[in-house]
Amino acid sequence: MSSLVAPNPLRRALGHMATSVTLVTTTHNGQNHGFTANSFAAVSSSPPLVTVFLADTAECYGVFERTEHVAVNVLADDQGHLARAFATRGIDKFADLALADSDAPVPVVDGAMASIIGRVDERYTVGDHLMLLIAVDDVVYSDREPLVYHNRVFRKLV
Repeated sequence: MSSLVAPNPLRRALGHMATSVTLVTTTHNGQNHGFTANSFAAVSSSPPLVTVFLADTAECYGVFERTEHVAVNVLADDQGHLARAFATRGIDKFADLALADSDAPVPVVDGAMASIIGRVDERYTVGDHLMLLIAVDDVVYSDREPLVYHNRVFRKLV
């Protein structure tokens, strides 16, 4: 049995799920690029793999179709302003972003709850999104609380 689900009811239902908020970053041709994503998941611990999805309407879609290395920065509970900036079209997303002192080949967000640095292992076009399957090379994490997105609002855990 199959059924079609209209996008708006699906988006509303999924919006009621609490998710982490990430900034996915890369450097391509000497320029930093990034986007906000809450479609992020662990795939495997052996080998270590994670996945993240990027809408085909994103400004940086073409860059992430080609880039080799990325960082998935899981934002801390006081970094909602960064998520909003990276979700805004037409601005310098890195203007107010503090980067961690790192040997990573990509930008790592200072103060993030965690940063997962890796290589893009596979890419898939899935519906209206690009799925990046990332082989994890390094993980940096802290004891900070995560930023949570629920019902179109950033929230803190209680």
